Amino acid sequence: MSTDLEKLRFNLQEREYPYFEDTDLEMLLEQYGDVVTSTYYGCLLKASVDSITVAGVVIPSNREYWLTLAKQFKDLLSSRVQYNTSMRRVDGC
Repeated sequence: MSTDLEKLRFNLQEREYPYFEDTDLEMLLEQYGDVVTSTYYGCLLKASVDSITVAGVVIPSNREYWLTLAKQFKDLLSSRVQYNTSMRRVDGC
């Protein structure tokens, strides 16, 4: 079975698009508490990276890709949210 760190690494496609150190991923998990929320915020962080120039070669930003992926995880989060209320029914049920 995969650990939360491995799942987060997979969701953020760290093998293909390395950006985070394991300590960064562990902090995301610690701060947000679960893989889906951590993935959402990790995608937003990856979206903030501008294009990079290395030895005269320009690597364009893939911001839209990460924002699209973040939206997919945000939709997952939205479907998990449950409405809680402190109000009680008048009839006591």
